[in-house]
Amino acid sequence: MIEINQNEINSWISQSEGYVYISKQKFHRNAELFLRNFPEMQNSIIENIEKELKKLNFKVSENKKNKYFKRVGATSLNKSLKHNFKEFKQMKFEVEYKEGILFDSPKTGGFDFALYDEEFNVTNYRNYCFGKKAVFQGNEVWNKEVNKKRRKDWKLIAEKYELLNKSNLGQDLPTQKKQPTIIGEFQFGNWALAYYDMFKVLHLDNLANIDLLIYITATGDLNEYLSDGIVDFEMMSEILDQYSSILKVPIWLIGIDIQS
Repeated sequence: MIEINQNEINSWISQSEGYVYISKQKFHRNAELFLRNFPEMQNSIIENIEKELKKLNFKVSENKKNKYFKRVGATSLNKSLKHNFKEFKQMKFEVEYKEGILFDSPKTGGFDFALYDEEFNVTNYRNYCFGKKAVFQGNEVWNKEVNKKRRKDWKLIAEKYELLNKSNLGQDLPTQKKQPTIIGEFQFGNWALAYYDMFKVLHLDNLANIDLLIYITATGDLNEYLSDGIVDFEMMSEILDQYSSILKVPIWLIGIDIQS
C-alpha cells in the first residue's frame, strides 16, 4: 500500500478525474496475430482505456497504527471505464450467452462488454424461434424479446433481411459469421473471480466460438490503490501460463496503471 501523510489527504480525496495507461500486456494463444488483422479495433480499445476517467472515487484507508494509505474505489473505476467504452460504436454491455444467442442487457451479469456480428446473432435467434427445431410458441418468444426497447436494432435487421418471411417458417435460414466474436472483462474484484472468469470463457468458447477475450486488470500503483487480495495482472498472467493447455481462446491481457 502507498502511504499518504495527513497534509496530502485533502488534495487526494478532492480529486474526481484521472487517467490510466496500459503498463503491461500479455498475448495468449497468438492473440497478437489476431489483433494485427483488426488494428482499428485494437487502437479503439487502447484509446478508450486511456481517455480521461471521470467520477472516480479517490479515498484513504487507515490502519491500526494510524497510518493512511491512498485508495481508489474499484466500483467507480469500473463504471468510468465502461462509460468511456460506450463511445465505441457497436459495443454491447453485460453480454450473456443463452440458447445459441448473445444477449446484451442493462443488468449486471455475463461479460462486461462484447463485439460481435449482430446480423448473425439475430438470424440465430430467428432460427431458434421459427426454424427446423423451433422452440414452443416461438412467435411469442420472438415478440417478447424483439419488442423490448433495447432490441430496436434486432427488429431493423429482421425487416431488412426479411427474416420472418412466412415461406421459410419451419426451416433454418443459412447464416455465416462475418465479424469476429470478441468479449471483454474489467476485473478489479476478489482474486477468486479470475478463476470464475476463466470458467465462463471455457464454457462460452465451447458453445459460441470466441475469437478473442480482452481481459483488463490492474498493475503497479493502481493495484496498490485498490483493495487487497484482488485480481491483478501478475496473478492473471500466472493463471494463463498454468492453464495454457486448456485455455485455447486467444486472450489479450491488459494491465493498467494510474497516472499520478
